[in-house]
Amino acid sequence: MASSGPAEWYNTLPTITRFFGTACVATTIAMEFNVVDPFYLVLDWRMVFQKFQIWRLVTCFFIIGGFSWNFLMRVILIHNYGVGLEKGVFQFKTPEFLYMLLFGALTLLSISLALPGFNLIVLNGPFVFMLLYVWSKHYPTQNVSIMGLFQVQGFYLPWAFLMINMVLGGSPWQDLFGIFTGHLHYFLTELNPNTRQAMEPPEFVHKFIAWTNAGHVSQSYVQRQGPAGVFRGRGQRLGGN
Repeated sequence: MASSGPAEWYNTLPTITRFFGTACVATTIAMEFNVVDPFYLVLDWRMVFQKFQIWRLVTCFFIIGGFSWNFLMRVILIHNYGVGLEKGVFQFKTPEFLYMLLFGALTLLSISLALPGFNLIVLNGPFVFMLLYVWSKHYPTQNVSIMGLFQVQGFYLPWAFLMINMVLGGSPWQDLFGIFTGHLHYFLTELNPNTRQAMEPPEFVHKFIAWTNAGHVSQSYVQRQGPAGVFRGRGQRLGGN
């Protein structure tokens, strides 16, 4: 590990989390050096509906802010818990991981539209908190060190970060929206057997993962394609085949 350079470390990151983290860092650099005006990236529903600036529905998830302590902590959270999920619980279920992110993004966009009073124009914070919450539900007993100051079990991790944010003077609402979104997904996919099948990734998600070779397509989907399927890459090697 000591001989590995930054490029080698970067290439070992799982594809989807690597893309998201890179987009967040690149957006921060572009904003910091005035390459792009944040006004054109934040979620402005009036501009979306009236000017058809639909890119705002995506770029609002990449905005962290300028280089700061908050930026550093957000990048660490993306690395620790985004990578932790993609290489852990979702290691052989890349479509499920991507679909979870899409579900979370659509849920947060809906909350922003339905509750304009909360002024949710930047959704990176609640989106990352959603990842943190889902991770905590899958690893509830794992001990985690927070900034090297104290340890908590995974189950309490989102609430610990929520309290830290409040102590530092931040509003709890964005974190709570992220927790709500993460719990909604966990409830629909893990706790409620009546909704598990409905939460399975649709065909286009599987096709996208197979087309981009971004990860493992589920074995059941590969089998549905039959021997004449056009999909290749890691998806067909699932399960050691």
